[in-house]
Amino acid sequence: MRVSIWIFLLFSFFVFAAEAQVFKAIIVDEKNEPLPFSNAYDYDLGYGATADEEGFILMKIQSESKTLWISHVGFQKSKIELKDFDLSLTHRIRLIPDKLGLNEVVVSGQMQTRSLRNSPVKVEVFKADFLNDFSQGSGNLMENISMINGIQENVACGVCYTNEISINGLEGAYTSLLINGIPIYGNLATVYGLNSIPTDMMEKVEVVRGPGSTLYGSEAMAGVINIITPDAEENDLKLNSSVSQFGEWRGNVISQYAQKDWKHFSGFHWDVANRFVDQNEDLFSDVVLRDRFSVFNFSENEKQQFSLGGKYYYEDRRNGVLEYVRDQNYKQLRGSEDVYGESIYTHRWELFGDKKFGDGPFRLQFSASQHWQDSYYGDTFYEAEQHQAFTNFIYENKWRNHDILSGFSQRVSYYDDNSAATSSEAGNQPDLQIIPGVFLQDEWKISKKWKALSGVRLDYYNRHGMIFSPRLNVQYQLSDWTNFRFNSGTGFRIVNLFTEDHAFVSGQRELRIEDDLDPERSFNVGLGFQHVYTIGNQQGNIEIDGFYTYFTNKIIPDYDTPGFIIYANSEAYAYTRGLSANINHQFGANLYLNLGAQWQNARQAVRNEVGILEERPIIYSRDWSAVGSAEYSFPKGIKLNYNFNWNGPTSMPEVFDVNAMGKIVNSRPASSPAFASHNLKIRKEFKRIEIFAGFRNLFNNVQEFSPLSGTQDETAPLGFGQYFDTAYNYGSVMGRNFFVGFDWSIHSKK
Repeated sequence: MRVSIWIFLLFSFFVFAAEAQVFKAIIVDEKNEPLPFSNAYDYDLGYGATADEEGFILMKIQSESKTLWISHVGFQKSKIELKDFDLSLTHRIRLIPDKLGLNEVVVSGQMQTRSLRNSPVKVEVFKADFLNDFSQGSGNLMENISMINGIQENVACGVCYTNEISINGLEGAYTSLLINGIPIYGNLATVYGLNSIPTDMMEKVEVVRGPGSTLYGSEAMAGVINIITPDAEENDLKLNSSVSQFGEWRGNVISQYAQKDWKHFSGFHWDVANRFVDQNEDLFSDVVLRDRFSVFNFSENEKQQFSLGGKYYYEDRRNGVLEYVRDQNYKQLRGSEDVYGESIYTHRWELFGDKKFGDGPFRLQFSASQHWQDSYYGDTFYEAEQHQAFTNFIYENKWRNHDILSGFSQRVSYYDDNSAATSSEAGNQPDLQIIPGVFLQDEWKISKKWKALSGVRLDYYNRHGMIFSPRLNVQYQLSDWTNFRFNSGTGFRIVNLFTEDHAFVSGQRELRIEDDLDPERSFNVGLGFQHVYTIGNQQGNIEIDGFYTYFTNKIIPDYDTPGFIIYANSEAYAYTRGLSANINHQFGANLYLNLGAQWQNARQAVRNEVGILEERPIIYSRDWSAVGSAEYSFPKGIKLNYNFNWNGPTSMPEVFDVNAMGKIVNSRPASSPAFASHNLKIRKEFKRIEIFAGFRNLFNNVQEFSPLSGTQDETAPLGFGQYFDTAYNYGSVMGRNFFVGFDWSIHSKK
């Protein structure tokens, strides 16, 4: 009898032990209804299971498993720590609706926190982790921005490779860049400051297309890009770094420190390249040489409802002929009339914050920044500084089915350089703008399906007087999975010539300003459609958007006169119009695909030689573009990432090829050929470290022409000829580039 009891107990032990290695759960929604075909997956070990029609999952657990992720189409993933679960029981796990991120909280569209699904303003959200997955690693905003449909990186100079963000065919000066919803980047910073934003100082990027001047003032004509900084949730230290075959070395040291009341997120970023690479044999380096360093910190006190952030950025950027950059000769050769090179020193600091006053309706936003640039473009010296301060005092209130936001803002901007842009008959005249403004916005929930957002803004400019900007956004939600959005509004922008066109200091063109430049004005309308669909255990999202923007007083650089750039307000009109489509599809837990395409028509009307208006393409605008990305997850924590960027014919500035005597032989094509770039990256995840390797420009595709023109002139040193120009950029000049790196997390206790 005693033996039988021991046998029974031993048998029971093994039965319960076996059951302890099985995960049993019923997956339900917020209404406690079963979610059929939900997924449970261990990303560390690469295995999973699918629920039945009743939402029940039965999954054998490997002994090494520690974490499971529960997912279902249209719902946020739920993280399960197995050590906290009694595996002898059947658990009920409730998922929160996500709808491909539509419940992601955003602030860019209306300066208030809203879920994507409930925002009348369409906001596109891209997590920093997603952008990093497709980048070389340890990258910055500019490296990844072209992954977004309809947004391109324009390179204005083929020597120093200054770049800008183009939305819907408009130049970078038309886009407002924010941090945590606060304007902080002035005109000067949009030329050289955008490379100072490492992706590791971002939690996500929010993109709003179309004029945002009602909330954010000038520079928001094409759209708004809002950088959301991360919160420190635990004590953590992270180190990542990568190096490429062309000698580019990047990295970050990131620390998070969470105290009782304060949370701190701090980091140090570097990006260094010192190797001269000339694959296209134009005698200039294809890789811009640089030493970039950023230090940043974001602190938050939830109890005091106060946040404060700051960043310092230093860059030493240079390029030129080999003699100029070799052995750091540029430090002695800056400004040389015989050895051509470009050298730019940049110093920049930023401070920004937000304060909410208790449970009341008042909130204060503030920012301040200073930007210094000391640069030589050949023998042309360009020195500039810009100081900015901004405050936004906001009042929020609810009245019936209206959410009302109002407030007043104060912006102070000081700009000075040594060019004709700030000169007068009396001598140097720095540009000081003191811009008070008031704004009012009403979000009206008309019914369960209809919602409207209307707003107005009134700003006073000491040089231009009052400027009035209205907006209207309407959302119709056909169902929980389908909605339409309509938007309209006006935009305005104050001109800064160095931002408009870098070419007046790089190359041998002379700047000419025909008359006083008035603010540009625009009117915009757009219509968007969005639908989320499910097919079995797969999910997807389709978006279609159309836009039209009409300009008056458009600032148009005239390149047609050799040796000059002539600026004037356009006598007639300019417009951009287009249609974009995007589809995201998730094939279960392993495969993700994204495809997008945009057709656009960006034109400006100018008078020809006989005084008749002709429509011409806006410089650097593309007829069409396409983007795509894919990620596949293999077992054992291995992931493969691929993305491409394909640009159609691009409108180019007029530049000239010359003979040895410096005489014009021909003008280069006014439109570039189509250009595509492909990137591949493979990653392997371990417990605390990820290693990765990949190729940028996988198929070694480089643009047909050197970005430099006029280089055959033998009557002057290389780079100093009358028709030397650096503006013919439409694709990569760097060939296939292999990189390798790691991302290492060191965790400590909370």
